[in-house]
Amino acid sequence: MENIVFYFSGTGNCLKVAKTIIKELGNGEIVSMAKPGKYTLIKQYDTIGFVYPTYFWGLPKKVIEFIEDLDLNNNKNTYYYSITTYGGSAGNAVYQLYELLLNRHGVKVNLGKKLQMFSNYVVIYDMSERVDEITKKSNEELVPIIDSIKMRKKNSINKLTKIFNFINKNFIKKAADMDKDFTVNDNCTGCGICTEVCPVKNIEMINNKPQYNHHCEQCVACIQYCPQKAINYKNATQNRRRYTNPEINYKELSEYNK
Repeated sequence: MENIVFYFSGTGNCLKVAKTIIKELGNGEIVSMAKPGKYTLIKQYDTIGFVYPTYFWGLPKKVIEFIEDLDLNNNKNTYYYSITTYGGSAGNAVYQLYELLLNRHGVKVNLGKKLQMFSNYVVIYDMSERVDEITKKSNEELVPIIDSIKMRKKNSINKLTKIFNFINKNFIKKAADMDKDFTVNDNCTGCGICTEVCPVKNIEMINNKPQYNHHCEQCVACIQYCPQKAINYKNATQNRRRYTNPEINYKELSEYNK
């Protein structure tokens, strides 16, 4: 039987994890949760995984919408697992997905894990210089998680404090329009990379400059992948470092997100 991993990624971290899982499990496919509309699993799968980032201690809006519209009727008895990547705290992101799948589709996540990766929300802080060290550690910590998937292990998934849900819901309400505070300076060459890496196609090029359409997820892929550092947030990020997963280039991210 086959394996499938659903992922959502802005800077490449979750795509890197999804690729590693499929490489280790073999015979599988990777699908972006940025895809619009209803997604139906016609085939029966041996394992179904969800890999997604933690946004303000919970799920990204697009992940919620994708899973709500996902048709899992042919895979009620499949082994399900989830991995949330996070920088500072995973908050309620593991349980939130568990609860969503159970309530919406009547399926139970067998294994829910969190994986600390490089923290990259440049909008509110400058990022660490310890990219190699942090990346090496997260790669090492992914190994036993994949081993657990191979062995079909299960774990208990505990609900955390309600404050995480409140913070996450408040962020989701505001995120779509936060792109109004993105700025584009004269360094922009009109290369269009920002339009390619945006997972929800929120950016279009008008007069050779990126324009935002207010359904932003705040993944900040546009800021991180801009080769000229032309895109910034509230004129606060110009002098901050940039980060994209060292194993994922923008062309690959764009291709998987299509």
